[in-house]
Order: sequence, then structure tokens, then C-alpha cells
Amino acid sequence: MTKPPSADDGGSPALFYEVLRKSLKKRKTNIETICPASDAVARRVLEDYGAIFLADKKVLPPPVCVFTSHEQVVQFQEKAGYTTEYIGYDEVELQPEAMKQLLKARAEAQKENLDITPRDGAEAARRSFEDSLQLWDTRFQPALDYWLAQGRLTEAEVARLRSLPLRSQIAEVLELEKSGIYFSKDLSKSILYSIAAPGTSQHIAMLAFDVTEFDNPRVREILAKHGWFQTVLSDLPHFTFLGLKEKDLPKHGLKQVEVDGQVFWIPNVPNSSANAQVINGQLR
Repeated sequence: MTKPPSADDGGSPALFYEVLRKSLKKRKTNIETICPASDAVARRVLEDYGAIFLADKKVLPPPVCVFTSHEQVVQFQEKAGYTTEYIGYDEVELQPEAMKQLLKARAEAQKENLDITPRDGAEAARRSFEDSLQLWDTRFQPALDYWLAQGRLTEAEVARLRSLPLRSQIAEVLELEKSGIYFSKDLSKSILYSIAAPGTSQHIAMLAFDVTEFDNPRVREILAKHGWFQTVLSDLPHFTFLGLKEKDLPKHGLKQVEVDGQVFWIPNVPNSSANAQVINGQLR
């Protein structure tokens, strides 16, 4: 993937929050509505996963940073609409424009004897609120057991964390990670770079697709040509449909970060947690 120009042909990328305010105004909403400043979890999600809110007008970004119920997710997914296609042996569902461009990318890849296929089946695309809960527990529960065994958490602390309401549980996990008690699969980084907090996944918005062939540079180039980009640090198979040209991403408030040889486009927010996680091209 060639390095694209920045926001003004050599300048710095635009600031994410400035671009987002303008974008949301066109949609007759604002940052406080989708992601209140008083909600630390929602703001963290916005700064880590927020590229999706700048997607092309042909798709519908989520109305909030954090969905809080099954009903809320169903209502959004019905409003956005989605199409179903079989890719290989797997049935996947995405918003119509996202699916259209994915199929175009796949056809182009196949002409070069490559392919673009879903990683882990149908779960690679649309997910439900319950799916996000189940995936959260695949990281949260084992991490609690590990840190208990390491003596970093007490039995009383573990029991309390397990009993917390979901939103409070997420907030406490993110707070614990500040002291090095991480909840990712490998216990080395934030859980948000391993799995989305419940109700925050771009898969719920049906604008994300996990790609089996993510490590092939040519596949990544083809996906980018059709508006699909890596936007979640460390989640290597995960691609987000923005429907934008790569050269235009800086002026949309996204900046290019290279980690382990792969390019991610993340919100340009100075001093954000995402920026702090990257040191010399690697996630700490």
C-alpha cells in the first residue's frame, strides 16, 4: 500500500473532532448526542473506533457510540438495512453499499488468483448485541482468572467485577488496564484492541468484515481501492468500510499509523489512548 498524501498535500491530517462535528451537523446530530463527554467509556470508544462515524453518505453510521440493548441494535440494523451473500460456504451480512464494494474487491482479487473470504464464518460480518456480549466474556472471564492467580486481583475484587452492571464493568476494566492489568487475549494490551466492548463493535453497524487473507499486502491494496481499511489497532483481520478514497482519509480526520508492517487509519486525536499504545511501530 503506497503512502497517501496528508490532508493538504504534505500537511498534517485534519483533527478528528473538528471533522466529526461538521459531519454530524450534516446528519442533524452532534457529538454530545452520539457520545456524551461525561461518558468516559463512550469517549474512549469514539477515539479508538471512531473512523466509522466518518463513513461515506451511502451507508448509515451508528447513532451512538455504545448500544445498550438488543432492541436498540435491532432497530438500528433494520433502519440501515443489510444484504446477505454467500462467500465461500459462509453467509455474511453487511449494509448494501459495503457488501457491493466487498464483492467488487473479491472479484478483482480473484482475477489475480487471490481471494477475500470471511474469517470465522458469519461472525466476520454482522453481529448482534448478544454476540458482542459473548465475545466480551471470552476475554473478560479468562483474564479475571489469570490476574487472580497472579495475585494482582483478590477473590473479592474478582467477584465484584463479575457482578457489576455491564457499563460499570467495562469502565472498571479500562481503569484496571491503566495499571497494567490487561484483558486482551494475550493479556498484553487493552481489551479494546482484542475485542470490542459490548454494544460498540463496528460489526453491529454492519460496516466491518474480518478477512482471512489480511496478511497479503495485495489483498489489503484491493480492499482499500474499494473503500475498506484497517481502523482498529492490533485487530489485523478487521477491515472497516468507509467508502472513501485512501488519499482523502487525512482530510477526514484520520491519520496513518503503521504497526508491524500494516497500515491503520485511526482518529487524529492528540494524546489519545490509541496514540499512546503505539511505540516505534509496535503496540505496547
